[in-house]
Amino acid sequence: MDPFVEEKLSELGLERFIPVFEENEIDRETFLLLDDETMKELIKPVGPRLKLKKELQSLVKDEGSQNEGDTSGTTYFFDDNSLDSSSTARSSPVLNSQSVSSCSSPESTPGVLTQRSQPLPSTSQPSTPRSHSSSLGSPGLGGRPSPSPSAQKRARADFTIREIIGKLEDDELLAEMEAGLLSYKSRKRIVNTMVSHLIELHGKFPRTDVKLAMARALTSEFPQFENSDGEGYQAWFAPAIGGHDSSGFLENRLRNVRRRDSHKASKPPTVMVPKSPLVSTVDLDLPEDELADSDIAAMTTWLKFHTSPTQQVEEMMRKTCRARATLIRTENEKTVAEIIKEYPRLIDVPGMIEQDFRILFPTSSDSLFMKWPVTYESILTYADKQISWREILNFSGKLDTDEQKSNMTVHLLPLLFPPGMKRKDGKKGPKHASTEDACTSFIQVEKVGVNIPAFLEAVKKCQPFILAVGQLESPEQVFVVVERQTVDCGSLLKGLDICFKLFYILDMTYPWECINLWDFVQKFIYGLGAGKGRHKSVPSVSLLINFLTSAATEPSKE
Repeated sequence: MDPFVEEKLSELGLERFIPVFEENEIDRETFLLLDDETMKELIKPVGPRLKLKKELQSLVKDEGSQNEGDTSGTTYFFDDNSLDSSSTARSSPVLNSQSVSSCSSPESTPGVLTQRSQPLPSTSQPSTPRSHSSSLGSPGLGGRPSPSPSAQKRARADFTIREIIGKLEDDELLAEMEAGLLSYKSRKRIVNTMVSHLIELHGKFPRTDVKLAMARALTSEFPQFENSDGEGYQAWFAPAIGGHDSSGFLENRLRNVRRRDSHKASKPPTVMVPKSPLVSTVDLDLPEDELADSDIAAMTTWLKFHTSPTQQVEEMMRKTCRARATLIRTENEKTVAEIIKEYPRLIDVPGMIEQDFRILFPTSSDSLFMKWPVTYESILTYADKQISWREILNFSGKLDTDEQKSNMTVHLLPLLFPPGMKRKDGKKGPKHASTEDACTSFIQVEKVGVNIPAFLEAVKKCQPFILAVGQLESPEQVFVVVERQTVDCGSLLKGLDICFKLFYILDMTYPWECINLWDFVQKFIYGLGAGKGRHKSVPSVSLLINFLTSAATEPSKE
């Protein structure tokens, strides 16, 4: 990818279009020649296209004025030393030790500023050597100035993270890095320090390969932040892929710095665009049913009016599972209430949700109960380091049993990730959920003695969600609420399992307020990849997954 093109797209916040420009072999020269028709082919959305058009007009105007003042036909080169870390302006050109002679002919074409190793050929007479000021540095091979040590380091994009963090002179911080368990405050300090170093060397719009090199250097020097797939660096920086912009702690900090400085300059803020949209459905590779359509229709009708005998209900539900899953995913105009009305036994016969999920996702069906017992204590340890969850949940009791610790870990899951956001209808800017919104859209806690029918009648928020009756650590009753109906679960862990599986059985999207929580559960616990979550997880999800993966692979201490 041409570094000039990549840098310009990054400056404009158009990283997601970099693969398109790379695929069409747009280099610096062709970038400056883009016309309206070509830009329309490369960038479909109007807003980003107008941004690019304005930038191109500015570039062409600037370079045109520079070329008008260049009557000697001199070839220009970019010098890395002229980059100003506090400015996003283009580098000032410096003269090479050789130049082409003056082009007096009106037919001569003015040269375009470019970063090359050889002068542009002249259309008139041969070039003649000229001497220049020694301030350009000692000449190297071919009479060219030797790059400075700082310029060489920038070109290599080498980073020693221990050296960068060492500037803070904080041994406790380094110990946290060695352990792979950072508090929120410590992580923020580290990210700020790394980004300051990045800006000092590469400006506020560093190239993608530079940011990637820094993220990889961190996981290389501190393998505790790596995961089994070798992609732990993506929590710190993940390059743009397809229609998704770059992400990660480093990228988020760089954006905040640029946004802060743009506000200082009284520039109008850009409208944020929601990233990584929900996958509204899951493509299932379902085999053809052995039963005839008429038999499936007959069984479906029978199931509408019978809840017993239980064995026969279970058998017919099993035989009609694939047909039911296909219809739910193809009849998009049906609401959840209409689906439940069509297939009522899913909700009122125990075990039917689990049975359907087991048929559709056999390798993930028991994942929660296999993985949670060896995971929840690590999540609790992680939470203790990250947040004051006792204060947020208003909990001052003790966790004496494993079940109480497990239950409390389920409750604090929404606190480990940023609340979701969504675009407001007809309005600019996104709507952000609060921490309370994220918690209650996941689990609603009520006191013992609550009137369940009255509670269900008053429910207005997005469903399904978990309803826990009693104390946080020891609920007496647990239900999953969907379309003002309840599924009795018996335990909080079972409630988590049923609630998650309902999203897939009824083909529903996650509540936007706590989408990051379900994205974590889906990817780490059930191993369903992108599924219904985000194609690219937020950094806090990736960081927790990396921590838990690392904790699981560490040898046990005797």
